[in-house]
Amino acid sequence: MRIYSISDIHIDFTENAQWIKQISEKKFKQDTLIFAGDAAHDLQMLQNGLLQLRSKFQNIFFVPGNHDLWIHNSDWNDSLEKFEALITWCYEQGIYTIPKKVGLNDPYPLRIVPLFSWYSGPENGADSLYLKKPGEDPQNRMWSDNYYIRWPQNDTDFHAPSYFAALNENALMEQSELPVLSFSHFLPRQEMMFGESLKPDPEKIRKFDRNPQFNFSRVAGSNYIEKQIRQLNSVVHLYGHQHINRDRVLDGVRYVAHCLGYPKERSWGMVKGIERGLKRIWDTEKGMC
Repeated sequence: MRIYSISDIHIDFTENAQWIKQISEKKFKQDTLIFAGDAAHDLQMLQNGLLQLRSKFQNIFFVPGNHDLWIHNSDWNDSLEKFEALITWCYEQGIYTIPKKVGLNDPYPLRIVPLFSWYSGPENGADSLYLKKPGEDPQNRMWSDNYYIRWPQNDTDFHAPSYFAALNENALMEQSELPVLSFSHFLPRQEMMFGESLKPDPEKIRKFDRNPQFNFSRVAGSNYIEKQIRQLNSVVHLYGHQHINRDRVLDGVRYVAHCLGYPKERSWGMVKGIERGLKRIWDTEKGMC
């Protein structure tokens, strides 16, 4: 069994929907796909996309991204209600949002662990990936989640990052002798936001930053995720959200981002590597790829 990854397919775009459709109907029938979130904000479109992928692979693993929980109408009271409905639907369709061991009859089996998550803002202190950016808008007013994500209004203490982190507690408690491959939609560490230098390059930011007032680090991810990766002793962690594809090892864990992204991002060369298709991460006969 081969394990492949993808994130941020955004099938709201016709080109992206076509890209997903052209994935072979036969080539991956014995394989597993890990989908690290962001299919579509429209639930029907999201479900159709997941079912299309489900038909091409033996196993599909999924965690929702922020776009998947957007509220555009009155169908849902809040994004948490939509999340719960989506997770229930995934269970009914045989799409895994809980841990599962795969390849148990092969030389290199592994345990795949989905991690629900959300991003921590600068107000969350040590749990945040925030880095100050000169000239930033403190309200991040161009960030669409500010308008399309709604949390329960009757719970004034609701804190999305800790709420979703708590949903992973059962997965963290289970002991496994197998290597662990975990995945989340959001970023687990500050270093993931930057290139191989692992730190911001002010000159590069000034040259390529199309939105000087927007500070991605406010909405990038959370240290909650990294803490759980370490509790699991993951050997590989997959993530999405940033629309920049990377593959590196830090402190003994391999971190991989492999997204489809927006058509314009691919045309601008911002999303690289996707032209080679899905990224193979593991082979249960050979080990890590």
